[in-house]
Amino acid sequence: MKALLISDYSLVHSAGGAQRSNAIIMDEGRRRGHLINEFNFDSEESLLAHKYDIVISSNLEAISSSRSNIVPWIISQKNHVRLEHDANRYLSDEVRESLFTSCEKVFFLSSFHHNQFVESYGNYFVNVEIVPDPIDSTVFKDFKEERENKVLYVGFMHPFKGTDNFFSYVLENPEIDFVVAGWASDEKYVKYCDAFSNVEMLGKAEYEDMPKLYNKYRSLFYKPTLYEPFCRSIAEAILCGIQIDSNNLVGSLHFFDEVGHDEFVYQCSNAPKTFWEKVECLQ
Repeated sequence: MKALLISDYSLVHSAGGAQRSNAIIMDEGRRRGHLINEFNFDSEESLLAHKYDIVISSNLEAISSSRSNIVPWIISQKNHVRLEHDANRYLSDEVRESLFTSCEKVFFLSSFHHNQFVESYGNYFVNVEIVPDPIDSTVFKDFKEERENKVLYVGFMHPFKGTDNFFSYVLENPEIDFVVAGWASDEKYVKYCDAFSNVEMLGKAEYEDMPKLYNKYRSLFYKPTLYEPFCRSIAEAILCGIQIDSNNLVGSLHFFDEVGHDEFVYQCSNAPKTFWEKVECLQ
């Protein structure tokens, strides 16, 4: 099968959760013998001139803002599959409905993710599949080792990611030791880390080191202000056995509560295979 994945960025551009998940899924597709091209914000238009058996659209905010033809082109494709990673707030109501109703299948990351779309935009989503972010459970697992009695915060520090909630919690709990493995474009957050004697700033951690971090500390604090469709970092942390201190805005926590630990591990581990099995049946 010849496929085209259209997404704003790949892992070459940004090491975000959506980019990592797409890369894992594309690797599985290639392992299964499919020829897969990827179209990003900086790709040549000539890629769109090829004939594809399946077109998979993912994050489109950057592409749709710079290339007005891309969403209409996707909608016009006979076999279009939507792989949704975010809240899709960047499209107008009319364009969003046209995009999703043109799909042969729509993949959401959790039932919580799907329900948020229905509540926000209406119940026009058909042929819905729930497939979580793909996570390697042989890497992200509980090492069964003794943990330090500290609270971990990871990732990009931003108001939407709940960073202000984190520092409020730090201020309210001077007796607790905290560790931050993150980075920020706003220097105030770095200054906050320096200002609190009970906060150890590690800086941005390499992805390969995350299983060790999730196994080293007692709990992970993450309370975003906007909902997270899944949040692969929380899911990876869950697989590592760290306690999660969060709120009801994280899709992976809803998913974990719905299916339980063993099924959660199974579905995350087998997500790439599940995705392609559901796509291949369209041929």
